[in-house]
Amino acid sequence: MESLWVFCFVLISQALAYKTYYMDENCGQTLNLDTYFRLQASRKSSLSSGLNCSVDIYATSKKLGGSARVHARFLSINMPFSTPVSGCDRVKLELHDGIRNKTLLTPKNGLCGDSLYNTYSYVTVNDNFMTFTLTTNPSPQIGTFDAIITNFHQLEDPNDACLNGWWRCGNDRCVDPSTKCNTFDNCGDNTDETYEKCKPTMYFYENCGQEIHVYDAVHLKLKRSGSSLIPNTVCDNIVVSHSKSSGVGAPAQVYAHFRSINLQQKVSGNCTAARLDVFDGLRNKKRISESEGLCGTSLQTVDYTTDQDNFMPIEFTTDGSNQVGSFEITLTNFHTGECLAGEFLCTNGRCVDSTVQCDGYQNCGDNSDNVSDLCSVIAGLAAGAIVAIVLSAIFFVIFLPIFIIVVMGRRRRNRYSGI
Repeated sequence: MESLWVFCFVLISQALAYKTYYMDENCGQTLNLDTYFRLQASRKSSLSSGLNCSVDIYATSKKLGGSARVHARFLSINMPFSTPVSGCDRVKLELHDGIRNKTLLTPKNGLCGDSLYNTYSYVTVNDNFMTFTLTTNPSPQIGTFDAIITNFHQLEDPNDACLNGWWRCGNDRCVDPSTKCNTFDNCGDNTDETYEKCKPTMYFYENCGQEIHVYDAVHLKLKRSGSSLIPNTVCDNIVVSHSKSSGVGAPAQVYAHFRSINLQQKVSGNCTAARLDVFDGLRNKKRISESEGLCGTSLQTVDYTTDQDNFMPIEFTTDGSNQVGSFEITLTNFHTGECLAGEFLCTNGRCVDSTVQCDGYQNCGDNSDNVSDLCSVIAGLAAGAIVAIVLSAIFFVIFLPIFIIVVMGRRRRNRYSGI
């Protein structure tokens, strides 16, 4: 019951935590950035012809002692790209640092196309203003972008503390605590999503070349939305499993369970259009997935485990063809030996964080984390809680208004009868 209410609270909190703005609805406006918000090109999939739209983003400094800065982190870019010569002549997005002495942050030809947008991360240095400018040629265009905009301040001295209760990132940036575990990289180094209190859903394309830190479990998906793959790309993540305590049991390991995979089928026995490769270890890197790659819609082996150390590199490559695809992997931190307080002993002898029990995901490797008597009790409580919530909603929506009307009617009749 308690876990269900916590889950509902988290969903409601995340839904209310940020707002989405659309550039074409705010041309010429200044958007105040207190914590973070989402910025997209348009509410629609099409862009107006002859658009010349600029939006200033102002990081408010009332909470940050005057040192506020703007961080723009792109989640996706999907706007028409002409040729390497003409570049962004159909749709072009530019970002500038500062309001008085503006400095161009993006390439001279602007941003467009559809490429590895994980590298598109921009911050202001001049002051606390960042300007987005979106232009289109005289013909209507199909396309959009999606970005998370965050207010932060940078600590210059490692001994300094963040102001006003804000949270310290691994790169010494300070952000609002509401950014933690919201699935967005607000820090710029992902530490707001992979610190020890998160069990996040993360996205492969948004984290190319970065580390994904696993303290208990992480759900890894290819993309946040849509299924179109980016052609001619090489994207790699390095999964890092963290020890709960030194000197107890065996070192931390990574367990990867493929929940689903939907990529192009093999050609002549090899994954050529799109392929995944899983490795064990960072220094003495060893392939643990099939030599022909992972692709198609089913796998011979769906479970992979590290043995050398606590690093599991995962690589994803595509060729130049236009294709769609997806995959989802559950990554779990585990160790063998003596389990610590707050850990669950799997039937196969692995120790996992007790909070991953009964979550419906494969965390142990033998599914013993989902078949215990405790799971049956929790399932019963959850079902009862759902029934109680539905009945309460029916009462408040239907019966409570009727009750109020009846009571008010009686009061009126009593008042009139006393005249």
